[in-house]
Amino acid sequence: MHRSLQALQYYTSHSEEDIRRLHERIRLSLVSTESLTDTMIRLTGQTPLVPFKQDTVTAEEWSAFLAGKHHDELADFYGTLVARPILEEDGPVESKEDQEEIAPSLSRTHREPEAVRRKKIKTRPEPRVKRKIPWGWVALLILCFLLGAGGTYVYSNYIASPSSSKPKSTIEQPVTVEKSKEKTKEPAPDIKEESNILYVKTRNSNIYSDSALTDLLFEADFGDGYRVLETTDSISKVELTDELTGYIKNTDTTKSLNGDAIADESLLTWISDNLDTSFVTETLIDLIGKTAEDLNSTYGPPERTFSDEVNTYLFYGNHFFTLQNNKVIAIDWAETAITNAELATLAPLQLETEMTGLVTSNSYRLQRFEQTETSTSRVRLAEQNL
Repeated sequence: MHRSLQALQYYTSHSEEDIRRLHERIRLSLVSTESLTDTMIRLTGQTPLVPFKQDTVTAEEWSAFLAGKHHDELADFYGTLVARPILEEDGPVESKEDQEEIAPSLSRTHREPEAVRRKKIKTRPEPRVKRKIPWGWVALLILCFLLGAGGTYVYSNYIASPSSSKPKSTIEQPVTVEKSKEKTKEPAPDIKEESNILYVKTRNSNIYSDSALTDLLFEADFGDGYRVLETTDSISKVELTDELTGYIKNTDTTKSLNGDAIADESLLTWISDNLDTSFVTETLIDLIGKTAEDLNSTYGPPERTFSDEVNTYLFYGNHFFTLQNNKVIAIDWAETAITNAELATLAPLQLETEMTGLVTSNSYRLQRFEQTETSTSRVRLAEQNL
């Protein structure tokens, strides 16, 4: 599971006191060692499978990271840490040996001696001998041509039969033109254009930054929709944001949903009747598109924040907001008792698994994710901006 989803899963499945205690233990460890590897061993009793690129981090950098300042190495460390069981008490720290890198020696290049240029020998062409034109033969040929042309004219006009020179009258026979049978063209069958929108049909699906699927960029959730830019038999290039694209496996996605989208009013009314909307001061629609500054002005500073390569998440109580380019695109209710059967009372599920369900309206998506750790479910209202 991607580091961002691991951290997000830990936030939604643990109490605020547990999270605060874990953050303090990490800070105290960094104060004493400033080593991410030592801190990993101390809190989990295990060493990281892949060494950290920047192993030395100060407690001040950790505090800045919790305050919302992005730090690639701390994000990797935190996502790896919460994916493992946390020890109740700090364990022993194993020593690690520094590896010295030996810089490869550069080989010297030798210049080859310049090739000796060959001297070009200029050859002078021999002068051509001008041949004399045989004017006598030319005159004889012209004379023969004139005699032949004159004899042909006399024979055809005076010696040949006069009747042969008169044109024969001919009666033109009518030409019957057979009309070709026109083939009746059968109407071409209607070709239904394939949709350029795909939806994630698995619980999670990795999205990569390259077509070789080697550099993991983001982990999409069930029901997330993306616009297709290019596609092959195995992968599709999709639009994540206005500036960012990625590649996803076709086996994890689908371009068809069961049934049609419902009206926006029906979906929003169902949310008001079945989910906690006490935090909404205006309407749910008004929250979509709000900036982080707008949320801070209405609700105060968030209890927790988290960021990945695509989105930023602001946590307030049992719900959180997903922002993209500093605008709210989704609202999640972290702990609900909603089941697929209850979601189906809104409309027949257009896409579902045993643990997930999806219903769409003209402007929004309603996605459900079952959380096995807490026996609850998470419900997301997302903008269908495709």
